[in-house]
Parts: sequence; C-alpha cells; structure tokens
Amino acid sequence: MTETMNWDDIRVFLATMRAPSLRKAAQDLGVSHPTARRRLNALEERLGLQLFDRRTDGLHATAQAVDLLEAAERVERAMDSLGRIAKAADPELRGPIRITLPEVLATDLLMPDFVAFGQRWPQIQLQIEASYGLRDLSRREADVALRFMAHGTLPDPDLAGRMAGISFNAIYGFGDQWIGWRGPEEDAKWISKTAFPDLPVRGALNEPNLQRSACAQGMGLTQLPCFFAEPLLTRRTEPEPAFDLWVLVHPDLRRSPRLRIFRDSVVAAVRRYQPRLEGRESP
Repeated sequence: MTETMNWDDIRVFLATMRAPSLRKAAQDLGVSHPTARRRLNALEERLGLQLFDRRTDGLHATAQAVDLLEAAERVERAMDSLGRIAKAADPELRGPIRITLPEVLATDLLMPDFVAFGQRWPQIQLQIEASYGLRDLSRREADVALRFMAHGTLPDPDLAGRMAGISFNAIYGFGDQWIGWRGPEEDAKWISKTAFPDLPVRGALNEPNLQRSACAQGMGLTQLPCFFAEPLLTRRTEPEPAFDLWVLVHPDLRRSPRLRIFRDSVVAAVRRYQPRLEGRESP
C-alpha cells in the first residue's frame, strides 16, 4: 500500500467508531452524511480492508476496524499536537480563547475580570463554557480549564498549570435538616464529618445555585464556598480550606502569548480575591 492516508478519512473513521451511527458521526464532524459515507468508503479502498459491515440496522465495526482503532487514535493525537503547536507559535494577541470553568466561578467571582480582559485586548475573543468536569484539553475541546480540585491534590501530570488560590467552604443556613445534594445515602459520608452529623437529609438539589436559593428561603443547612454563599447566607461554622483552584492548559499551548496573558490575568485576579475565597471579605 503506497497511497497516502487522508486525515479527513481517518477522522470520519474515528467518529464512526465512537458514534451510534454514521449519520451521528457526520453530525459530530459538521459534514454531510453522503460526505462521511464517501470518506469511509475511500479509507476502506486505500487500506484494502472492510472496516464496517453494512446491515439494515446500520454499520457494525469489523475485527479489522477494532485492530485499526489504536493506530488511528495515535494519528489523531499527533494531528492535535501539531495544531496546538501551530496555535502556540502565533505571536499575535488576537483570536479566540476557549475557556471551561464552573459556572459559579464565572458568575460570582471572575466575570468582571473577563470583561476587563476583553476591553484591554479587544482582538481576543473569550469563548466561555460552564462545566464542572475536566474537559479533554488534549483533544482541543478547550484551551484553558479553570478547575476546583480537592485541597492538596494535583492535576493530571500531562497538563500544565498553576494553582491560583484556595477556596474555603463553610456551613450556612438554619433549621433541623440538611439540603441534600445527591440524596441521603450519597450525602451521608461528607455530612458525618461536619459539625451537624446527626441531622437528616431532605431532597436532592445538585447545583450550587439551587442550594444557595433553597438555603436563603429557609429550607435547611448547606455547605458552600464562602465566595459564593456570602453575604446572602448566614454562616454557621468557621471556613475551612476545601478546594485548590487551578488554571490548566495543555503543555503544547503554555507558550502561546495570548493564552499566557489570559492565564496570568486569571491567576492575578484569583489572588486578589483570596480574602473572599477564605470568607474574610464580602463582595
């Protein structure tokens, strides 16, 4: 086999292996269904292999496709790395920065700093996605991830990052019950370590804004980050360190000028807010 592999064909193969159907794979890649089918057929022709059985209920991966998957994923990682290196080499302070972070961190702490950053660097567009899970930076789903990690733990060694600050939690509210996050069974472990281990759990409100609102309306006790809870809620216990706040990028992107400027501005902002993070200062 002497023909050069086409990366677009390999992308379609990978998307088809990961999606429930070729139509969904095409949708995920932003191409038409006929284009995806044509690229898949072209890859099979170049390889001289049948990668999928065509059945009435859709495509089914063959053993040859499964054998090929690991090699195709290595190509994908290499192509992603090339893209990141090229992006980092761009010396211009312009273009998009894709950021993923917990919603409350943006709305209740850093939004004024994001606005100020955009005013200072108008050629850089911030694209912000609220997320509590660590997005796959290696697959370029985000350029920068701001994450709360359990106090004292470290991020994945494959990522580059800086710890910007420490977020403290406290217990807030009144009453003779806890406002549940997941429900009595799942909440029992962390509640047993609090100052109110014997109070029952009622309900399951699994989002910080819901917890804060319910607590403000007198539903019961909740445990929340100080910067997010105060001054709306009444504190019942002394704040304790709960999470380290990390600003993370893929190592290939750490020298990108615009990402470096953004990361530095976020770290500086978080450090200014450290008294709020510790519950020593209200907004």
